[in-house]
Amino acid sequence: MRRPLSITAAGLLLAGCATDSNRTARDFANELPTEWTAPGVSTGQAAAFWWHNFRDDQLSEAIGQALAANPDVWSAAARLEGAWAQARIAGAEQLPQIGLSGGLSKSKLNMAQFGFKLPGGNLPNAFVNERHNLTLGAQWELDLWGRIRAGKRAARANALGQAAEFAGARHSLAGQVAKAWMLTIEARQQARLAKFAVSTHETTVAQVRTRFEQGILSSLDLRLARANLAVARAQVAELESVASQMIRQLEILLGQFPANKLAIPAKLPEVPPAIPAGVPAQILSRRPDLVAAEQRLFATGATLAQARATLYPQISLTGSSGTSTSELSGLLSGDSVVWNVAANLTQPVFQAGRLRANVRLQRANLKAAEESFRSTMLVAMGEVENALDAGRQLATMDEALGVAYEQSQAAAQVAQERFDRGLGDMITLLEARRRAINAEGQWRAARRRQLENRINLHLALGGGFESLKSNGTARQ
Repeated sequence: MRRPLSITAAGLLLAGCATDSNRTARDFANELPTEWTAPGVSTGQAAAFWWHNFRDDQLSEAIGQALAANPDVWSAAARLEGAWAQARIAGAEQLPQIGLSGGLSKSKLNMAQFGFKLPGGNLPNAFVNERHNLTLGAQWELDLWGRIRAGKRAARANALGQAAEFAGARHSLAGQVAKAWMLTIEARQQARLAKFAVSTHETTVAQVRTRFEQGILSSLDLRLARANLAVARAQVAELESVASQMIRQLEILLGQFPANKLAIPAKLPEVPPAIPAGVPAQILSRRPDLVAAEQRLFATGATLAQARATLYPQISLTGSSGTSTSELSGLLSGDSVVWNVAANLTQPVFQAGRLRANVRLQRANLKAAEESFRSTMLVAMGEVENALDAGRQLATMDEALGVAYEQSQAAAQVAQERFDRGLGDMITLLEARRRAINAEGQWRAARRRQLENRINLHLALGGGFESLKSNGTARQ
């Protein structure tokens, strides 16, 4: 595309856009605290492309493919191109409109229709008149009250807002792919864990059957072992189905046919170090949805100015110059030149209140846009605070579940050894194994949730950046 799509560029252009709004993003920024309430915010560095933090080349490649091939991104790109075309249309009204026209007219006058004939037998009773003309005309409205300029500002702000929404669509798509990637890996891990449980339960059933036939164990122990085996097999089928669905969802996001053939890693990546969150006011120019909301605010203010300008007279200048002759050969002759110049003034007199009602409508739209921006801003702040707080809680959860996983694995091993020596009962063994499998599944889910929360934090902060400077700017 010819227009820059960078959110940084769109943010820098905010200051240059005139607006009739009483409030701007800077006014709303005054409502924000100077720092986040969640503790432990890092001030280090993070990769410009945030998904590189996970150090997974396959994930980076998948996100790149999605950004290049996803149909929703192409649809957003087409809307952006249309918005810039509309901005060019609005800007064209500031310049004179020039057109070239030519024509041929032919008319016949029959004297008999007037009730008399011309004297003389050789004179015709009808006359044919033929005219050729070539005219170059121009029209230009004097934009004394700024109506056209306001329309141009509104169209440009809408285009910049659409550019922010396009960047937001790419931003969101990268997050969707990364989350689906982590979910798919975890689903495959859970399926492998369930298959391991099936294998373990099959071994247990064989052991219990042997002891049942020897009269050491009762039929109750055998039935419990078989029941646990059946449940484990059902869980394998369910988790395999979930993993297949996640693979297909990933393929759709990548713009591929959902054939369940996408290769993914077997392990989840490590949780990256903490990223710099900066201060709340910085995300006003970093998050695509906030940039788009402010541009909509600008556009609505410009539309209000345009509505006000329609109450005043419209003054336009028109002029034309050309030739008019009865002979085609004389069309370019200087003797047949004609021209005219005119000034026109149009003042609305009676519109049944339509124009003033439109001003009130646009004023109401402006108020709605201001409140919409404030709502978007508060939601953005809440997303950051939640992600920061959840990161701390999930880290604690991961540590606790890691301990539970290690202890339950050790307990299951002890229960197996006691059962093999005839010192433990069947119910204790099955319960120990159930707890070990559940603890491992919960620990893997918690690790995936940590990664997903890190993705949410990047999305909430507006993407990736290398470092936060003292002036509050960030490289996107």
